[in-house]
Amino acid sequence: MINIAICDDDKAFTGIVERLLRQIAAEQGVEVNCEVFFDGSAIVKAVMEQQMCFDLIYLDIEMEFMDGIRAALALREAEIPALLVYVSVHEEHLKELFYTEPFRFLSKPIDEAAFLEVFLSARERIRQRTGYFTFSYKKTLYRIPFDQITYFESCRRIITIHLPRSDTDASNLRQTCFYAKMNDIEKQVASLNGRFLRVHQSFLVNFGYIKAMSATEIEMLDGKIIQISEDRKKSAMTRFMALAGVKGDKNERIVIS
Repeated sequence: MINIAICDDDKAFTGIVERLLRQIAAEQGVEVNCEVFFDGSAIVKAVMEQQMCFDLIYLDIEMEFMDGIRAALALREAEIPALLVYVSVHEEHLKELFYTEPFRFLSKPIDEAAFLEVFLSARERIRQRTGYFTFSYKKTLYRIPFDQITYFESCRRIITIHLPRSDTDASNLRQTCFYAKMNDIEKQVASLNGRFLRVHQSFLVNFGYIKAMSATEIEMLDGKIIQISEDRKKSAMTRFMALAGVKGDKNERIVIS
């Protein structure tokens, strides 16, 4: 699933972009979830307050309340790692865009061949940027692929990285420990990978290993149950539903098929 945001104050144009994305997704066998916004302030609010998570954002430059550049700067300041594709007639802003680390620039009106090339390149970048979590322990530097981490657990400033069960010994859960603060780990992970959910003061969970989630607990693929703290129920479920690309009652149990 690729979570995509389209932000443009031209409603007809957002419809064109969404249609092209769904057409390409069907042809390429890719699942996409598209959310549409009509101003930069709307997408910033959705990401900051509603904790919506996007892998790819198509962004117009000139909009009425908050332009695309200011919106992108706000997202980058918050360390949102989404790929940004500007879609605009205003090529004179290209130097300003540099500070927002854009992935591509597309000119209006849309050239469908160029649009396809950009989407396929973005999909490949999203696939490749799983990245690594790095930490040091006893003067040794370690790096672990994010997609091999099921969750981080904190206890008295000791962080435990839980990894999938070993194929050779399913009864033992491999884990790695080091000293750190969970708040610092959360910031480091968020800047590199947007698929982890902070569900408790002590738990930071990889969405890819979640089987089901309710308002009070998470069931992992291996059967492990992780409790969701009272103060994180709303934000955790909002983020989970955004990553899963589903809508519904935040009090019901949601199973990922």
